[in-house]
Amino acid sequence: MGAGVVKGWWARGADGLWFILVVLLPVTSLPLLVRLVGSDTVAAPSGLALLLLTSGWLLPRLFAGGTLPRQVVPLFAVASVALISSLLSLFIELPAYKGIAVFQNTLSALVTLAVGVCFYLLAATFAGDDEHLRWTLKLLNGCGLVVIIWSVAQMIGWHTARYPDWMREIHGYYSIGPLYRERVTGFALEPSWLANQVNLLFLPYWLAASVRRFSVHKFRIAGITFENLLALGGVVVLMLTFSRVGLLAFLFMLGYLLLRLNLSGVRWLHAAVLSRWQNPLLRPAVKKFVVYGVMLILVGATYIGMLLAAAYGLSRLDPRMRDMFTFHFGDPDAFMKYAAQLTFAARVVYWEAGWGVFNQYPWLGVGLGNAGYFFSQTLSDYSWRLMEVRELVFRSANLLNNKSLWVRLLAETGVIGFAFFVSWLYVLWKTGQYLMAGADQLSPVMGLMAQLVIVGLLIEGFSLDTFALPYFWLPLGLATAAAAYGGGGRSKGKNIGDGV
Repeated sequence: MGAGVVKGWWARGADGLWFILVVLLPVTSLPLLVRLVGSDTVAAPSGLALLLLTSGWLLPRLFAGGTLPRQVVPLFAVASVALISSLLSLFIELPAYKGIAVFQNTLSALVTLAVGVCFYLLAATFAGDDEHLRWTLKLLNGCGLVVIIWSVAQMIGWHTARYPDWMREIHGYYSIGPLYRERVTGFALEPSWLANQVNLLFLPYWLAASVRRFSVHKFRIAGITFENLLALGGVVVLMLTFSRVGLLAFLFMLGYLLLRLNLSGVRWLHAAVLSRWQNPLLRPAVKKFVVYGVMLILVGATYIGMLLAAAYGLSRLDPRMRDMFTFHFGDPDAFMKYAAQLTFAARVVYWEAGWGVFNQYPWLGVGLGNAGYFFSQTLSDYSWRLMEVRELVFRSANLLNNKSLWVRLLAETGVIGFAFFVSWLYVLWKTGQYLMAGADQLSPVMGLMAQLVIVGLLIEGFSLDTFALPYFWLPLGLATAAAAYGGGGRSKGKNIGDGV
């Protein structure tokens, strides 16, 4: 067998694994894999393809002299700090908690971080040419369409027959979680995970492509692209999850798009007003200040009005939010009671507990996966009034977690690890700006997509704290690949990418 034939089979095998990895991203808790890895939450089948691609494609390329994009430097710093803090936790007297082994728990947490980093590295390297980048976007569109169709089917199934038996049977093949009442889950474990998936994996590209009038498909109907239709369907699915954090994250992404549009309009309006406002008694600096001040007030009032309108609509649609506009001023526990009446008080007390751990170990934290050991000491007095907290503390065998990526980073990697992670996001934000200045069609789309992912992650990070879900790692990796290879405008290169 010739070398060219072997190389061709190897390339097709890698492409096949990448196909499997991408199309199985929506599935988060496959029952068979749950039993195999012993996890009761994240058990994504795409992780198996990730393992094979990392060991059989990425590592051999690196050992052969390939390079990685420069954007990985702060991310490697995050991983290094996480490893160092976890090793130093051996010298911390961790409180015992229900016999949960510290070493096994820490190792599991480090593995989840490694999984996330590998998703990013593979996306940043494997999709590093025009062909693979566009193919990956087509695969995301395809599996996104399936998610939309199945989610809408769940909504119809509930409202017509309370989930028919055939739907429950299909659901049992791909998820260990239940089908929720009047909330869709798609192929995810729970509605909030589906919202995270839609907000960070699908909508950023669909929205960016719609704004930039770009499509990887030839499909057009009266100027409407496939991505336009997917964006509309994605928003519908997001609404059907009734995830409050998910809806808030989407509003922030939408607000960012409107802000970019408003800034362009403000610049044009500012120039138009100043060119026609010929008052010799006012200095140019004063006129500029007045014009910008009036525009700032108008834009600010518009956004505040949009937020209030969205909040009012949510309070009418979601029973959990019916008391959104009821606040008891003067009560010493006013904020916590407000959180309780909106049924998110438990998350707040977990954030407080994680913050308490950070206060004790501010520089490097207590190591990945170890913050929960301290929660019995750092939970507030008010938290013991909550049934959910008492159930988890006294009746659950699991270690409590922070329920927030940002609090977890602070508690488990300290301010140093948190700073490196924020630095990585800042580098990717600048990468997005660089891409949006590209002359080709694809670069601006990928740049705007990266920035939308970061905006969405800022909010979604208050809901989920696991590193293993790939939904922000993969699109940020694709944007990194686009920057390293000219946004898909350059042909295949010999190296993995430009950089380190």
